Amino acid sequence: MRITKKIFNDLAIYMVGLGVLIGVIFPFFCIILGVPKEIALTPVYFTACILAGIILGALNIFLAKKTVGSRIRQLSQKMKYVESILVNKKKGISEEKCTPDRCSIMVDSEDEFGESAESFNTLINTLSEVMETQAEIQLFSEMLTSYLELDILSRETLIHLIKNTKADGGAVLIEKNGGLVVEAIDSIKDAAALENNIRVLNTMRTLERQLIKFPGDIILDGVVVEFHPKELLIEPIVYKNILLGVLILVSASSFSGNSIDKLSFFSQSLSLAFRNAVTHNQMQKLAALDALTGLYNRRFGILRVKEEFSRAIRGNTPISLLMFDIDHFKSVNDTYGHIVGDNVLVSIAKIALASIREGDVLMRYGGEEFLCVLPGANKADASIIAERIRIMVMDSAVKNAEQDIKITISIGVATYPRNDISDSSQLIKLADDAMYAAKETGRNRTVSY
Repeated sequence: MRITKKIFNDLAIYMVGLGVLIGVIFPFFCIILGVPKEIALTPVYFTACILAGIILGALNIFLAKKTVGSRIRQLSQKMKYVESILVNKKKGISEEKCTPDRCSIMVDSEDEFGESAESFNTLINTLSEVMETQAEIQLFSEMLTSYLELDILSRETLIHLIKNTKADGGAVLIEKNGGLVVEAIDSIKDAAALENNIRVLNTMRTLERQLIKFPGDIILDGVVVEFHPKELLIEPIVYKNILLGVLILVSASSFSGNSIDKLSFFSQSLSLAFRNAVTHNQMQKLAALDALTGLYNRRFGILRVKEEFSRAIRGNTPISLLMFDIDHFKSVNDTYGHIVGDNVLVSIAKIALASIREGDVLMRYGGEEFLCVLPGANKADASIIAERIRIMVMDSAVKNAEQDIKITISIGVATYPRNDISDSSQLIKLADDAMYAAKETGRNRTVSY
């Protein structure tokens, strides 16, 4: 039954009242024990017994505050401290962490107070882990939203996940055309083998996580020696039941339950980020490519010309451009229609792609005009490639029902540093002038500026 609003005040009242009650009863108890009535029932004896009871009650209160009160006070102080950390964190004032050594209580008894302290410490440990995980998730999410380029996102994701799961290596594989392609890798020796690994393909098929112990078909490069991982974790990257890729983590020891939980927390943000990156990548490709021929369009092609021209200047290496268009293309459109004209453009693009070197850049410059960038090619190299394209086009034909349509092209060649130019636009103009010179001198030929 409560008397006041403070428990220790209530306890003091009850203890003093109990002392007074014992002081009143004690003289009669003394008579039973043989104390004469003329002594036990005197006012002085009664007063002495009551005072003794009051003193005893006061001592009990003092000891209760010393033992019980100090522990309750410690618990209260720790709870206020934890509250202040959470409030400041919510307001963004401080990033102070509630670590066990700062917030926990010493357990020095095996009774209810010891159990309470242990429960509080468990709560603090759990809170600390939750706050740490929340901070990691926030940091991970911020990282994910910072990148839209698929290759950079894959690399940064792998770095963060290896750190947060305490893995020893891993890889990110992206789904492309029904298969998997390694986009980022760390410490795994045979990257190509991952794309056709049966366990990886099984994850791709089932869209379910696999935790495999002691796999024997993947070897890691350690810091000093090669070692077999103890566990292999394969996590599908799935967005709305569509596979975007596969994450692989390998560890020389077992993955902890906390590491697995973290990966589960990261999965949703991971899937959304990769979905955005894949969409961005697709949009970039669509924006960069000509819809008909699949070549770079003029806008992105010009940017590549500038990049390669700047690289040639820095490295003091040659670079050549081929500008070519289809002879009498208007007549083809007028005679056979635009569908056949489109087929001719596609055919020319395929022939030119098959004729140039790896690393060369081909673009549809506009209409029936094409521009090819040849990094490192001098005038002689460029002329050889130009003639190869011209002859292959001349020897080919575009089918139209039962009719073969023969096509020729005129090519202009311009080379740096052979020509006195200072920027890429001048080099393009020289190639364009050379192409028109080829047309004016009879078509179906190559002219070098």
